[in-house]
Amino acid sequence: MRTLILAVMVVCVLSFGLNGVSAQDDTPMVSVRDQLVVDGAVTITEAYSAGPGFIVIHVDNEGGPGPVAGFAPIAAGRSENIVVEIDTSMATPTLYAMLHEDTGEEGVYEFGTVEGADGPVAVDGNVVAPSFPIILIDVSDQFVNENTVTINSAVYALDGWVVVHSGDAETFGNVIGFAFIEAGNTSDVVVELNEPATSVLWGMVHVDDSEAGVYEFGEVPNADGPIVLRGGVATAPFWTQPHVAANDQIVLHGDGMEMMDDAASLVAESVLSDGPGWLVVHADGGGQPGPVLGQTQVAAGLNTDIVVELSGDITPVVYPMLHTDTGEEGVYEFGTVEGADGPVSVDGSVVTFPVNIAPSIIISETSGLTGSTVIVDGALIDAAGWLVIHASNDGAPGPVLGQAPLKAGFNSNIAVEIDAEGAGSEVIPMLHYDTGEAGIYEFGSVEGADAPVMFGGAPVIIQLGLE
Repeated sequence: MRTLILAVMVVCVLSFGLNGVSAQDDTPMVSVRDQLVVDGAVTITEAYSAGPGFIVIHVDNEGGPGPVAGFAPIAAGRSENIVVEIDTSMATPTLYAMLHEDTGEEGVYEFGTVEGADGPVAVDGNVVAPSFPIILIDVSDQFVNENTVTINSAVYALDGWVVVHSGDAETFGNVIGFAFIEAGNTSDVVVELNEPATSVLWGMVHVDDSEAGVYEFGEVPNADGPIVLRGGVATAPFWTQPHVAANDQIVLHGDGMEMMDDAASLVAESVLSDGPGWLVVHADGGGQPGPVLGQTQVAAGLNTDIVVELSGDITPVVYPMLHTDTGEEGVYEFGTVEGADGPVSVDGSVVTFPVNIAPSIIISETSGLTGSTVIVDGALIDAAGWLVIHASNDGAPGPVLGQAPLKAGFNSNIAVEIDAEGAGSEVIPMLHYDTGEAGIYEFGSVEGADAPVMFGGAPVIIQLGLE
């Protein structure tokens, strides 16, 4: 399943809003925007919970919350950009984001299974559960089968089309196939291709707004165009050649936190292998794959949730790599048996890439200052904490300009409101734990609270230029 790509296209623009209420006080609340959804995840804009709790996503049942499609824990206080994995096969065009308490076993959602545990939160007698429309496309990497590809799920409130475009890892190209979908949730949509597939294809949801049941995009002006929401098209890439998908994740903990795991392992979301093979994880060898830390067999075709146990000198960045299994079946022999179990290459490049596995801050050309808000691409942290923006004091952290809460794990597109006048041309983002009162940044005001995250004896910081 692929990550949502927001590609700009001015066609069939849908204008929705923000559902819920803003966190003006300590009243429990949830705010959520109507959204494009891919990869089985919805994003809750903001929530306030008096204590630890859960955001529970319900599908629609005749205009009200129905069965649970997914949930995620939240800390006490204010939380932002909460990502909740959902079962896309259950998804409906309208979902509900319901706030629950966490009153049973901490971090374990037990409502309906343990009497009295984890009940819904109500304000003035009304359960906190704003509704929000979605448009969803869910597609997995796959090899083309008899000139067809299959879309896992497509969700749209009206009749429409699933359209497959050629393309590459960055953007989509021409339409090479399409299939009609009825309003609601359509699963296992088979799309016949009328041109050869590229190594990356793009699934996309289009409207059916001209002659009903006749695909006219490109033939009739302004007909059957892609669905666009706030400048983003409902589209997602998927690979048709060997590929590995693995996200940044915590394997190594901050100093003093290492005892939390029994064994170190990397989890890959998916591996598409052309025959039996191996997922091999390499240490960082100075910006390229170094010594092997571990390997796991993979079968021909699509493999999901692959776990590779790691041992040896584990580095903060590792390189998962796809290998064949061409020697003795089930025995990894690369480097010990000549010609056996070599790396897989696509278009002349070995299938590998770097993955962060220790507390870290990720920036790119999209990070920077917008108005009075610093945007940071990502932060990986091993417990609830803070992304704190410091002024730069000759490249070292200076006064605090602002902070934003972080959940344990990977956080993306973090927005931190700051005092822009004190920022200058560079700021220093830094990771802190939330060890005092949950949801209240107290470093420097409460002794011992909310200390910086240390890794290898040094604070986790990065320099971010603003000009």
